[in-house]
Amino acid sequence: MTAEQATVIAALIGVVGVLAGVCFGRWQVRDEAVVEHEQWLRGQRQEAFTVLLASWDASILKLIDLPPSNDEEWDHREATYEGDLIEATEEYIWNKSLKIKGDLDQPLERVQLLGPNIVDAACIALAGTAETVVQKVRQVRFPLDEAATEELDELRERADAARTVFFNAARQVIHTPPSPRQRKWIFGRIA
Repeated sequence: MTAEQATVIAALIGVVGVLAGVCFGRWQVRDEAVVEHEQWLRGQRQEAFTVLLASWDASILKLIDLPPSNDEEWDHREATYEGDLIEATEEYIWNKSLKIKGDLDQPLERVQLLGPNIVDAACIALAGTAETVVQKVRQVRFPLDEAATEELDELRERADAARTVFFNAARQVIHTPPSPRQRKWIFGRIA
């Protein structure tokens, strides 16, 4: 091998090394950006999940406790509406239940916006449970008897079960650390 050939080969090795360094450098920067974005998204999700759980707890308790629990309170409502039980129920239960459920809409939408799919499914279950609670609370007969009290207790259990499913899905998402996506090459996987 002549000196010129050795120089050309060394230059080619140098160029290939520089190009490989640039490619790997770009991949590393891209991976760092992906991890940084995932970390930001994880923080946003954590905040949205905790806001939703706090809103859920407050709203569901308000909904289930919405029906007057004692005869005196119900008698007062009946007297306020001059004996019109339908108007008393509509004003007190129907309108308030819509407003209370409406307070859940924004936190539910924010969580669904941030995802991922496992949390979306649990979020949809929460929304369905909230709707069921609203409908059941509207159907409770007054004054509260033992059957109505049992219905409200069952609603509380159902709401707790939906919350637990959401909590477990959210916990799984939050506990999954961000990492760059796996890349495939001709020769196999490179992390």
